[in-house]
Amino acid sequence: MKTMLMFDLLTAKKIAMSQMVLGVAVSLVIAVSTQTPITIMPIMALMLAYSVGFTLVAYDERNDWERFRLTLPLSRADIIRGRYGTFVVMTLAGLVVGALLTAIVYGLAQILPDAPVLSSLSEPLGWQVVLAMAVASVAFSLVLWLIALPLVARFGMTKAVRFIPLAFIAFLPIGTVLAQQAGPPPAFVVDLITWAVTSEGTIVLSLAVLALMAVLAVLSCLLSVKLYEKREF
Repeated sequence: MKTMLMFDLLTAKKIAMSQMVLGVAVSLVIAVSTQTPITIMPIMALMLAYSVGFTLVAYDERNDWERFRLTLPLSRADIIRGRYGTFVVMTLAGLVVGALLTAIVYGLAQILPDAPVLSSLSEPLGWQVVLAMAVASVAFSLVLWLIALPLVARFGMTKAVRFIPLAFIAFLPIGTVLAQQAGPPPAFVVDLITWAVTSEGTIVLSLAVLALMAVLAVLSCLLSVKLYEKREF
């Protein structure tokens, strides 16, 4: 797993730097347009996780690295686990960069509140909002890959990209019908929202979301290992 992770990180180094610069530019534009610097964190996490991830998977097929790795002293399980580790590292790296950039922008807005661009970014940010956005950044950055990687492990990138949109299109009508028939939220949902905005609720709910993502990541990885072991090249 460690060897595969190092392979991926070395390959992703140049890609990540260019995508980080692009992510900074995009996140700053969105932060100014939405008048809140907190949106920087999810944009940076998404940019690194998705763009670097798709590029790595595409490189595998383009350069035939999938077959090449099978000749190395690496098990197929090691290859899959290393790839999952890469996505986690890229997501966390994007989150850290996004948090630092958010702090810089927010700090400048406090120092220069009368600056034309920064004046709209000086609104106070509570720790609950920051924590919730950080957890949401991790969840949104990983959820697509937890669905896509088993398909990539079984079919490869070229075929998997055909199935991924179909999966979301299939769930879209179901979600629409459920939303239309849901009606007013039940009392326990209202109570949950009321509890979630408290200090204790924010912390507990954030930990619960991270724990859920960890469980889903493990299950997705186990499924990918099983599918990849049966795949023929």
